[in-house]
Amino acid sequence: MASVKLKLKEDLLLKDGSKAITIQVIHQRKKKVFHLGYSTKDNQWDEDNNQPNNKHPDHKLIKSRIKNDILFLKTIIADFENRHQPFTLADVEKSYRNKPSTSDFKAFCKHHINTLNQQGKNGNASVYQSCLDSVLEFKGKRDILLTDIDYKFVTKYQQYLEAKVNVFKKGTKEEYTKKLTPNGVSFYLRTLRAILNRAIKEGLIEESAYPFKNISIKSQKTRKRAVNKDVIKMVEDLEVGKELQLYKDLFMFSFYNRGMNFVDMAYLKVSNIVNGRIEYTRQKTGQQFSIKITDKAQAIIKRYNNLKDKDSYIFPIIYRKGKEYLDYRNAMRLMNKKLKKISELLKLDVPLTTYVSRHSWATIAKRSGIATAVISEGLGHESEETTQVYLDSFANDVLDDANEQIIN
Repeated sequence: MASVKLKLKEDLLLKDGSKAITIQVIHQRKKKVFHLGYSTKDNQWDEDNNQPNNKHPDHKLIKSRIKNDILFLKTIIADFENRHQPFTLADVEKSYRNKPSTSDFKAFCKHHINTLNQQGKNGNASVYQSCLDSVLEFKGKRDILLTDIDYKFVTKYQQYLEAKVNVFKKGTKEEYTKKLTPNGVSFYLRTLRAILNRAIKEGLIEESAYPFKNISIKSQKTRKRAVNKDVIKMVEDLEVGKELQLYKDLFMFSFYNRGMNFVDMAYLKVSNIVNGRIEYTRQKTGQQFSIKITDKAQAIIKRYNNLKDKDSYIFPIIYRKGKEYLDYRNAMRLMNKKLKKISELLKLDVPLTTYVSRHSWATIAKRSGIATAVISEGLGHESEETTQVYLDSFANDVLDDANEQIIN
Protein backbone atom coordinates (compact mmCIF):
# COMPACT_ATOMS: atom_id res chain seq x y z
CA MET A 1 0.00 0.00 0.00
CA ALA A 2 1.46 3.34 -1.08
CA SER A 3 1.45 6.26 1.36
CA VAL A 4 0.87 9.94 0.57
CA LYS A 5 2.06 12.61 3.04
CA LEU A 6 2.57 16.36 3.07
CA LYS A 7 6.17 17.30 3.89
CA LEU A 8 8.24 20.44 4.28
CA LYS A 9 11.63 20.14 2.57
CA GLU A 10 13.71 20.60 5.71
CA ASP A 11 17.03 19.87 4.01
CA LEU A 12 16.68 22.62 1.39
CA LEU A 13 16.26 26.24 2.44
CA LEU A 14 15.36 28.81 -0.18
CA LYS A 15 17.07 32.22 -0.37
CA ASP A 16 14.49 33.86 1.89
CA GLY A 17 14.91 31.12 4.50
CA SER A 18 11.61 29.40 3.62
CA LYS A 19 11.10 25.68 3.06
CA ALA A 20 9.48 24.08 0.00
CA ILE A 21 6.05 22.50 0.50
CA THR A 22 6.00 19.04 -1.04
CA ILE A 23 3.97 15.85 -1.16
CA GLN A 24 5.89 12.65 -0.49
CA VAL A 25 4.72 9.33 -1.97
CA ILE A 26 6.30 6.08 -0.74
CA HIS A 27 5.71 2.85 -2.63
CA GLN A 28 7.65 -0.42 -2.45
CA ARG A 29 10.20 1.27 -0.15
CA LYS A 30 10.94 3.93 -2.76
CA LYS A 31 10.19 7.65 -2.38
CA LYS A 32 9.03 10.31 -4.82
CA VAL A 33 8.68 13.98 -3.89
CA PHE A 34 6.20 16.22 -5.72
CA HIS A 35 6.86 19.96 -5.39
CA LEU A 36 3.78 22.17 -5.18
CA GLY A 37 5.62 25.34 -6.17
CA TYR A 38 5.07 27.04 -2.81
CA SER A 39 7.24 27.57 0.26
CA THR A 40 6.72 28.70 3.84
CA LYS A 41 8.65 30.09 6.76
CA ASP A 42 8.45 28.46 10.19
CA ASN A 43 6.21 31.19 11.62
CA GLN A 44 3.80 30.76 8.69
CA TRP A 45 3.27 27.04 9.30
CA ASP A 46 0.74 25.33 11.59
CA GLU A 47 2.63 22.23 12.75
CA ASP A 48 -0.36 20.73 14.56
CA ASN A 49 -2.54 20.71 11.44
CA ASN A 50 0.35 20.41 8.97
CA GLN A 51 -0.74 23.35 6.83
CA PRO A 52 0.04 27.07 6.37
CA ASN A 53 -1.47 29.42 8.95
CA ASN A 54 -3.11 32.77 8.26
CA LYS A 55 0.24 34.56 8.49
CA HIS A 56 1.12 33.17 5.08
CA PRO A 57 -0.10 35.59 2.37
CA ASP A 58 -1.26 32.69 0.13
CA HIS A 59 -2.55 30.38 2.87
CA LYS A 60 -6.03 29.90 1.33
CA LEU A 61 -4.66 29.13 -2.13
CA ILE A 62 -2.01 26.74 -0.76
CA LYS A 63 -4.52 24.87 1.44
CA SER A 64 -6.76 24.33 -1.59
CA ARG A 65 -3.81 23.17 -3.71
CA ILE A 66 -2.65 20.77 -0.97
CA LYS A 67 -6.13 19.27 -0.62
CA ASN A 68 -6.61 18.86 -4.38
CA ASP A 69 -3.18 17.37 -5.09
CA ILE A 70 -3.20 14.91 -2.18
CA LEU A 71 -6.68 13.74 -3.19
CA PHE A 72 -5.62 13.45 -6.82
CA LEU A 73 -2.52 11.39 -5.95
CA LYS A 74 -4.58 9.10 -3.70
CA THR A 75 -7.11 8.65 -6.53
CA ILE A 76 -4.34 7.71 -8.98
CA ILE A 77 -2.97 5.11 -6.56
CA ALA A 78 -6.45 3.77 -5.72
CA ASP A 79 -7.21 3.31 -9.43
CA PHE A 80 -4.05 1.23 -9.90
CA GLU A 81 -4.77 -0.84 -6.79
CA ASN A 82 -8.46 -1.40 -7.60
CA ARG A 83 -7.45 -2.76 -11.01
CA HIS A 84 -4.86 -5.01 -9.31
CA GLN A 85 -2.39 -3.48 -11.74
CA PRO A 86 1.31 -3.39 -10.77
CA PHE A 87 2.64 0.17 -10.83
CA THR A 88 5.75 2.18 -10.06
CA LEU A 89 6.30 5.70 -8.78
CA ALA A 90 7.09 6.65 -12.38
CA ASP A 91 3.56 5.55 -13.34
CA VAL A 92 2.12 7.68 -10.55
CA GLU A 93 4.19 10.67 -11.64
CA LYS A 94 3.09 10.29 -15.27
CA SER A 95 -0.58 10.31 -14.29
CA TYR A 96 0.02 13.24 -11.93
CA ARG A 97 1.75 15.31 -14.63
CA ASN A 98 -1.14 14.59 -17.03
CA LYS A 99 -3.62 16.03 -14.55
CA PRO A 100 -6.37 17.83 -16.47
CA SER A 101 -7.08 21.50 -16.05
CA THR A 102 -8.89 22.23 -12.82
CA SER A 103 -11.31 24.46 -14.69
CA ASP A 104 -11.91 23.15 -18.21
CA PHE A 105 -14.89 20.78 -18.47
CA LYS A 106 -13.92 19.48 -21.91
CA ALA A 107 -10.32 18.76 -20.89
CA PHE A 108 -11.50 16.98 -17.74
CA CYS A 109 -13.91 14.76 -19.71
CA LYS A 110 -11.35 14.02 -22.43
CA HIS A 111 -8.79 12.99 -19.81
CA HIS A 112 -11.17 10.40 -18.36
CA ILE A 113 -12.38 9.24 -21.77
CA ASN A 114 -8.76 8.52 -22.74
CA THR A 115 -8.16 6.74 -19.42
CA LEU A 116 -11.23 4.54 -19.88
CA ASN A 117 -10.20 3.65 -23.43
CA GLN A 118 -6.71 2.72 -22.21
CA GLN A 119 -8.32 0.47 -19.60
CA GLY A 120 -10.39 -1.24 -22.32
CA LYS A 121 -13.63 0.25 -20.94
CA ASN A 122 -14.75 1.47 -24.34
CA GLY A 123 -18.44 1.37 -23.46
CA ASN A 124 -18.01 3.70 -20.49
CA ALA A 125 -15.78 5.95 -22.59
CA SER A 126 -18.53 6.14 -25.22
CA VAL A 127 -21.05 7.19 -22.56
CA TYR A 128 -18.77 10.01 -21.36
CA GLN A 129 -18.18 11.11 -24.97
CA SER A 130 -21.92 11.22 -25.72
CA CYS A 131 -22.53 13.40 -22.69
CA LEU A 132 -19.60 15.69 -23.53
CA ASP A 133 -20.88 16.13 -27.11
CA SER A 134 -24.37 16.89 -25.82
CA VAL A 135 -23.22 19.50 -23.28
CA LEU A 136 -20.95 21.20 -25.84
CA GLU A 137 -23.84 21.30 -28.32
CA PHE A 138 -26.06 22.82 -25.63
CA LYS A 139 -23.51 25.59 -25.01
CA GLY A 140 -22.86 26.19 -28.71
CA LYS A 141 -19.36 24.67 -28.60
CA ARG A 142 -18.19 27.43 -26.22
CA ASP A 143 -15.62 26.67 -23.52
CA ILE A 144 -17.17 25.56 -20.23
CA LEU A 145 -15.59 25.64 -16.80
CA LEU A 146 -16.44 22.98 -14.24
CA THR A 147 -17.48 25.78 -11.92
CA ASP A 148 -19.98 26.99 -14.56
CA ILE A 149 -22.07 23.85 -14.04
CA ASP A 150 -24.32 25.04 -11.24
CA TYR A 151 -28.00 24.51 -10.46
CA LYS A 152 -29.10 27.06 -13.08
CA PHE A 153 -26.89 25.45 -15.74
CA VAL A 154 -28.24 21.94 -15.06
CA THR A 155 -31.91 23.01 -15.05
CA LYS A 156 -31.46 24.83 -18.37
CA TYR A 157 -29.63 21.81 -19.79
CA GLN A 158 -32.50 19.58 -18.64
CA GLN A 159 -35.02 21.86 -20.38
CA TYR A 160 -32.85 21.76 -23.52
CA LEU A 161 -32.83 17.95 -23.49
CA GLU A 162 -36.58 17.72 -22.94
CA ALA A 163 -37.23 20.02 -25.91
CA LYS A 164 -34.53 18.56 -28.17
CA VAL A 165 -35.70 16.94 -31.41
CA ASN A 166 -33.39 14.49 -33.16
CA VAL A 167 -33.58 14.17 -36.93
CA PHE A 168 -33.00 10.68 -38.29
CA LYS A 169 -31.91 10.38 -41.91
CA LYS A 170 -31.35 7.61 -44.39
CA GLY A 171 -29.00 8.66 -47.14
CA THR A 172 -29.95 12.19 -48.20
CA LYS A 173 -33.65 11.80 -47.39
CA GLU A 174 -35.09 12.90 -44.07
CA GLU A 175 -36.88 9.96 -42.47
CA TYR A 176 -38.45 11.24 -39.25
CA THR A 177 -37.93 13.37 -36.16
CA LYS A 178 -38.10 12.16 -32.60
CA LYS A 179 -37.87 13.81 -29.19
CA LEU A 180 -35.70 12.38 -26.47
CA THR A 181 -37.59 10.02 -24.18
CA PRO A 182 -37.60 10.65 -20.41
CA ASN A 183 -35.05 7.84 -20.15
CA GLY A 184 -32.91 9.55 -22.79
CA VAL A 185 -32.97 12.78 -20.78
CA SER A 186 -32.17 10.75 -17.66
CA PHE A 187 -29.20 9.13 -19.41
CA TYR A 188 -27.48 12.48 -20.10
CA LEU A 189 -28.27 13.96 -16.68
CA ARG A 190 -27.03 10.87 -14.82
CA THR A 191 -23.82 10.89 -16.86
CA LEU A 192 -23.25 14.59 -16.18
CA ARG A 193 -23.87 13.89 -12.49
CA ALA A 194 -21.26 11.11 -12.57
CA ILE A 195 -18.74 13.46 -14.20
CA LEU A 196 -19.25 16.08 -11.48
CA ASN A 197 -19.02 13.43 -8.75
CA ARG A 198 -15.68 12.43 -10.23
CA ALA A 199 -14.52 16.05 -10.26
CA ILE A 200 -15.46 16.41 -6.58
CA LYS A 201 -13.66 13.17 -5.75
CA GLU A 202 -10.52 14.51 -7.41
CA GLY A 203 -10.83 17.79 -5.53
CA LEU A 204 -11.38 19.88 -8.66
CA ILE A 205 -14.63 21.43 -7.45
CA GLU A 206 -16.03 21.94 -3.98
CA GLU A 207 -18.74 19.59 -2.73
CA SER A 208 -20.74 22.62 -1.61
CA ALA A 209 -21.08 23.62 -5.29
CA TYR A 210 -22.66 20.26 -6.26
CA PRO A 211 -25.71 21.21 -8.39
CA PHE A 212 -27.67 17.93 -8.21
CA LYS A 213 -28.67 18.15 -4.54
CA ASN A 214 -32.09 19.58 -5.38
CA ILE A 215 -32.53 18.12 -8.87
CA SER A 216 -34.62 15.00 -9.34
CA ILE A 217 -33.70 12.84 -12.33
CA LYS A 218 -36.84 11.12 -13.51
CA SER A 219 -37.09 8.05 -15.69
CA GLN A 220 -39.93 5.83 -16.81
CA LYS A 221 -40.17 2.09 -16.62
CA THR A 222 -39.05 0.47 -19.86
CA ARG A 223 -41.41 -1.76 -21.75
CA LYS A 224 -41.51 -5.45 -20.98
CA ARG A 225 -38.38 -7.17 -22.28
CA ALA A 226 -39.05 -10.75 -21.22
CA VAL A 227 -40.90 -13.43 -23.20
CA ASN A 228 -42.19 -16.75 -21.91
CA LYS A 229 -40.83 -20.23 -22.55
CA ASP A 230 -43.25 -20.84 -25.43
CA VAL A 231 -41.80 -17.91 -27.35
CA ILE A 232 -38.24 -19.08 -26.66
CA LYS A 233 -39.25 -22.48 -28.05
CA MET A 234 -40.69 -20.83 -31.15
CA VAL A 235 -37.39 -19.05 -31.80
CA GLU A 236 -35.45 -22.25 -31.15
CA ASP A 237 -37.56 -24.25 -33.64
CA LEU A 238 -37.74 -21.55 -36.32
CA GLU A 239 -36.12 -22.51 -39.62
CA VAL A 240 -34.24 -19.54 -41.01
CA GLY A 241 -31.99 -18.83 -43.95
CA LYS A 242 -28.29 -18.02 -43.89
CA GLU A 243 -29.03 -14.31 -43.47
CA LEU A 244 -30.62 -14.85 -40.04
CA GLN A 245 -28.95 -18.05 -38.78
CA LEU A 246 -26.07 -16.40 -36.89
CA TYR A 247 -28.38 -13.97 -35.12
CA LYS A 248 -30.86 -16.63 -34.12
CA ASP A 249 -27.96 -18.74 -32.82
CA LEU A 250 -26.51 -15.84 -30.81
CA PHE A 251 -29.91 -15.16 -29.25
CA MET A 252 -30.30 -18.80 -28.24
CA PHE A 253 -26.66 -19.11 -27.11
CA SER A 254 -27.25 -16.19 -24.76
CA PHE A 255 -30.35 -17.89 -23.35
CA TYR A 256 -28.53 -21.23 -22.97
CA ASN A 257 -25.82 -19.49 -20.94
CA ARG A 258 -27.74 -17.61 -18.24
CA GLY A 259 -28.58 -14.68 -20.50
CA MET A 260 -24.97 -13.97 -21.45
CA ASN A 261 -24.49 -10.37 -22.61
CA PHE A 262 -23.89 -9.78 -26.30
CA VAL A 263 -20.56 -8.05 -25.63
CA ASP A 264 -19.32 -11.11 -23.73
CA MET A 265 -20.34 -13.42 -26.57
CA ALA A 266 -18.54 -11.15 -29.03
CA TYR A 267 -15.26 -11.38 -27.08
CA LEU A 268 -15.43 -15.13 -26.33
CA LYS A 269 -12.39 -17.04 -27.54
CA VAL A 270 -11.63 -20.73 -27.83
CA SER A 271 -9.27 -20.27 -24.88
CA ASN A 272 -12.33 -19.49 -22.74
CA ILE A 273 -13.43 -23.12 -23.09
CA VAL A 274 -11.86 -25.12 -20.26
CA ASN A 275 -12.84 -28.70 -19.34
CA GLY A 276 -16.30 -28.48 -20.84
CA ARG A 277 -17.04 -25.09 -19.32
CA ILE A 278 -17.00 -21.49 -20.53
CA GLU A 279 -14.69 -19.51 -18.25
CA TYR A 280 -14.86 -15.79 -18.91
CA THR A 281 -14.68 -12.34 -17.34
CA ARG A 282 -17.73 -10.16 -17.84
CA GLN A 283 -16.75 -7.05 -19.81
CA LYS A 284 -19.07 -4.71 -17.91
CA THR A 285 -18.20 -5.62 -14.32
CA GLY A 286 -15.02 -7.70 -14.39
CA GLN A 287 -16.82 -10.60 -12.66
CA GLN A 288 -15.61 -14.14 -13.27
CA PHE A 289 -18.11 -16.64 -14.73
CA SER A 290 -17.95 -20.39 -15.18
CA ILE A 291 -20.82 -22.01 -17.10
CA LYS A 292 -21.18 -25.65 -18.06
CA ILE A 293 -21.52 -26.07 -21.82
CA THR A 294 -24.80 -27.81 -22.57
CA ASP A 295 -25.38 -29.94 -25.68
CA LYS A 296 -27.43 -27.16 -27.27
CA ALA A 297 -24.72 -24.57 -26.66
CA GLN A 298 -22.04 -26.98 -27.93
CA ALA A 299 -23.92 -27.47 -31.22
CA ILE A 300 -23.93 -23.72 -31.82
CA ILE A 301 -20.22 -23.38 -31.00
CA LYS A 302 -19.28 -26.13 -33.47
CA ARG A 303 -21.26 -24.40 -36.20
CA TYR A 304 -18.87 -21.43 -36.10
CA ASN A 305 -15.52 -22.69 -34.79
CA ASN A 306 -13.57 -25.94 -35.04
CA LEU A 307 -11.85 -25.08 -31.71
CA LYS A 308 -8.33 -25.65 -33.06
CA ASP A 309 -7.03 -22.08 -32.71
CA LYS A 310 -7.02 -21.05 -29.03
CA ASP A 311 -6.72 -17.36 -29.90
CA SER A 312 -9.64 -17.27 -32.34
CA TYR A 313 -13.00 -15.73 -31.45
CA ILE A 314 -15.79 -18.29 -31.21
CA PHE A 315 -18.27 -16.23 -33.22
CA PRO A 316 -17.67 -14.23 -36.44
CA ILE A 317 -18.25 -10.85 -34.82
CA ILE A 318 -14.82 -9.29 -34.25
CA TYR A 319 -12.48 -9.16 -37.26
CA ARG A 320 -10.10 -6.22 -36.92
CA LYS A 321 -7.23 -5.97 -34.47
CA GLY A 322 -7.31 -2.64 -32.69
CA LYS A 323 -10.93 -2.03 -33.69
CA GLU A 324 -12.56 -4.73 -31.60
CA TYR A 325 -14.99 -2.33 -29.93
CA LEU A 326 -16.19 -0.89 -33.24
CA ASP A 327 -16.71 -4.42 -34.63
CA TYR A 328 -18.74 -5.34 -31.54
CA ARG A 329 -20.90 -2.18 -31.72
CA ASN A 330 -21.59 -2.63 -35.43
CA ALA A 331 -22.49 -6.28 -34.87
CA MET A 332 -24.86 -5.44 -32.01
CA ARG A 333 -26.74 -2.92 -34.16
CA LEU A 334 -27.01 -5.50 -36.93
CA MET A 335 -28.05 -8.16 -34.42
CA ASN A 336 -31.02 -6.09 -33.26
CA LYS A 337 -32.09 -5.45 -36.86
CA LYS A 338 -32.00 -9.16 -37.64
CA LEU A 339 -33.85 -10.04 -34.43
CA LYS A 340 -36.57 -7.59 -35.46
CA LYS A 341 -37.00 -9.61 -38.67
CA ILE A 342 -37.23 -12.83 -36.67
CA SER A 343 -39.86 -11.17 -34.45
CA GLU A 344 -41.87 -10.25 -37.55
CA LEU A 345 -41.64 -13.82 -38.88
CA LEU A 346 -43.02 -15.13 -35.60
CA LYS A 347 -45.56 -12.25 -35.27
CA LEU A 348 -44.40 -11.51 -31.72
CA ASP A 349 -45.93 -8.78 -29.57
CA VAL A 350 -42.60 -8.22 -27.79
CA PRO A 351 -39.83 -7.60 -30.35
CA LEU A 352 -36.68 -9.60 -29.75
CA THR A 353 -33.50 -7.69 -28.87
CA THR A 354 -30.11 -8.57 -27.41
CA TYR A 355 -31.61 -7.92 -23.95
CA VAL A 356 -34.68 -10.14 -24.31
CA SER A 357 -32.82 -13.44 -23.93
CA ARG A 358 -31.26 -12.23 -20.65
CA HIS A 359 -34.52 -10.94 -19.20
CA SER A 360 -36.34 -14.04 -20.39
CA TRP A 361 -33.84 -16.35 -18.70
CA ALA A 362 -34.52 -14.55 -15.42
CA THR A 363 -38.28 -14.56 -15.98
CA ILE A 364 -38.50 -18.25 -16.82
CA ALA A 365 -36.21 -19.14 -13.92
CA LYS A 366 -38.47 -17.26 -11.50
CA ARG A 367 -41.61 -18.90 -12.89
CA SER A 368 -39.92 -22.27 -12.51
CA GLY A 369 -39.64 -21.67 -8.77
CA ILE A 370 -35.95 -20.78 -8.66
CA ALA A 371 -35.11 -18.38 -5.82
CA THR A 372 -34.32 -14.76 -6.68
CA ALA A 373 -30.96 -15.12 -4.90
CA VAL A 374 -29.97 -17.93 -7.28
CA ILE A 375 -31.14 -15.97 -10.33
CA SER A 376 -29.16 -12.96 -9.10
CA GLU A 377 -26.03 -15.08 -8.78
CA GLY A 378 -26.58 -16.53 -12.24
CA LEU A 379 -26.89 -13.09 -13.82
CA GLY A 380 -23.91 -11.75 -11.91
CA HIS A 381 -25.84 -9.02 -10.13
CA GLU A 382 -24.35 -7.50 -6.99
CA SER A 383 -27.72 -7.38 -5.27
CA GLU A 384 -31.17 -8.93 -5.50
CA GLU A 385 -32.59 -5.41 -5.92
CA THR A 386 -30.97 -5.23 -9.37
CA THR A 387 -32.39 -8.62 -10.27
CA GLN A 388 -35.83 -7.50 -9.15
CA VAL A 389 -35.79 -4.85 -11.90
CA TYR A 390 -35.69 -7.73 -14.39
CA LEU A 391 -38.43 -9.64 -12.59
CA ASP A 392 -40.82 -6.71 -12.16
CA SER A 393 -41.63 -6.87 -15.87
CA PHE A 394 -43.66 -10.03 -15.43
CA ALA A 395 -44.96 -9.63 -11.89
CA ASN A 396 -48.46 -8.36 -12.87
CA ASP A 397 -49.49 -11.27 -15.08
CA VAL A 398 -48.26 -13.79 -12.51
CA LEU A 399 -50.37 -12.07 -9.85
CA ASP A 400 -53.35 -11.92 -12.22
CA ASP A 401 -53.16 -15.68 -12.77
CA ALA A 402 -52.94 -16.24 -9.02
CA ASN A 403 -55.93 -13.97 -8.43
CA GLU A 404 -58.00 -15.90 -11.01
CA GLN A 405 -57.26 -19.15 -9.20
CA ILE A 406 -58.21 -17.65 -5.84
CA ILE A 407 -61.50 -16.01 -6.77
CA ASN A 408 -62.83 -18.79 -9.04
